[in-house]
Amino acid sequence: MRRIYESEALRRDDDDPFSPNESDTADGSHVNWTNVSHALFPSSLRARAIAVDVETDKSRYAPDEPVRFQATFRNRLPLPVSLVTETPLRWTWTVDGLPEASEVYEPPEPKRTRFDFARSERKRFHRRWPQRIREREDEWRAADPGEHTITVRIGAVDGADHLVAEETFTVER
Repeated sequence: MRRIYESEALRRDDDDPFSPNESDTADGSHVNWTNVSHALFPSSLRARAIAVDVETDKSRYAPDEPVRFQATFRNRLPLPVSLVTETPLRWTWTVDGLPEASEVYEPPEPKRTRFDFARSERKRFHRRWPQRIREREDEWRAADPGEHTITVRIGAVDGADHLVAEETFTVER
């Protein structure tokens, strides 16, 4: 440690161009990679950079057995990517086209926000569906036996058709 202090490597000097100065340590030297990503890539390319995947823990379920699933979003680029979403809910899931398995689902107010990914970042979210479909505010019914499909989607403003994944599973009789 003594060598570092004696070498003046930590010295700051505004007049010496080869030593750090106060403006170098302020926010002025920080690169905003989200803005760089927006400048270099059009929104359609940013949407293609994100891979969306959904998988259930099993392919067959007994009646009333909770369906556990994992939604994974991965930035395939070595640069940060930021997607503009239509609502504060950055991603949503549906069962057979019903948002969050509800027939009385109320979508959030439209308010744009961002879904940010660091370079090569992978985001995983775990959810559980209890095989119930909401019919009214206080009434749920059991899901019918047979095949069902869970769909995961990022609610991006641009390129949303690339930001979808589906997984099919079976509820046994």
